[in-house]
Amino acid sequence: MKNIILSALALTVTLAAAQGTTPMTGMNMDTSFVRVVHASPDAPAVDVYVDGTRTVAGAAFKAVTTYGNVKAGRHNVVVTVAGDKSKKVLETNVTLRAGTYYTVAALGKLSNIGLKVFTTTSLNTNKAKARLNVYHLSPGAPNVDVLAVDYNNAKVVSNLAYSNVKTAYVNPMGVNANVVPAGGMQVVKNISGINIAGGKSYSVFAVGVVGGTGDMAFTLIPTEDKVVADSMSAK
Repeated sequence: MKNIILSALALTVTLAAAQGTTPMTGMNMDTSFVRVVHASPDAPAVDVYVDGTRTVAGAAFKAVTTYGNVKAGRHNVVVTVAGDKSKKVLETNVTLRAGTYYTVAALGKLSNIGLKVFTTTSLNTNKAKARLNVYHLSPGAPNVDVLAVDYNNAKVVSNLAYSNVKTAYVNPMGVNANVVPAGGMQVVKNISGINIAGGKSYSVFAVGVVGGTGDMAFTLIPTEDKVVADSMSAK
C-alpha cells in the first residue's frame, strides 16, 4: 500500500486551533463528550472519578479512551492510583458545555503532573477531507514539525509547542510522516501504516520522553476520534 500523507496537487494545509463549527446531531442539548488521555510518562495506571463515580478504570500511560457522553455542567474530577481511591494523583473541577468535545489529558511528569483540557465543537463534517489533530504532550521536548515524507517533507504541522494541539485537513490517504524538531530535519519519530478517511477525525498524541528508554520513550499514539455511547459511564 502506498504511503502518502498529502496529494501532490493539494499541498496546502489548513492549520487551526482544534475546533469545528457544528456539534454532533442526535444528542440531547445538555450532552457533552469527554475522552481521557494518560500522557504522564512516569505516573502509574490511574482510575478517573467524575462526581464520585469511576468512569475510567486502570488506564496506563499511553491510554486514550473514546469520547463518551457526559451531562453538561459542573463536575468534580479526581484521578487516583488504579484500584486505590484513597491515593489521589490530582483533583480539579470542570464545567462542560453542551455540544462540546473535551480531551482531558494528564500530562507532565509525576512530580508536577497536571490536567490540560482541549476542546472542539465538532468532529469532522467535511466529507472530502480527513481531519488530523496533532497533540504535543511530551514533557521536555522542543517544538516540533510534522513532515510529509513522500512529498519532499512538506510541513503538515509547523512549530507545535508542548501542551498544545494543531489541526490539519488533508486528503484521505495512508500516512507516512516524520516528527522533527521545529525547523530541523532530524527524525524523532516516524508514523506510517495507518489510513485516514474523508469525513472522519483522527488524533495523534506525541507522548513520552525524547531520549527516554523502555515504556517512557518518545512515541506517537494514533487514534480515530469517535463517540462510543456511555463509554464514560460507571466502571
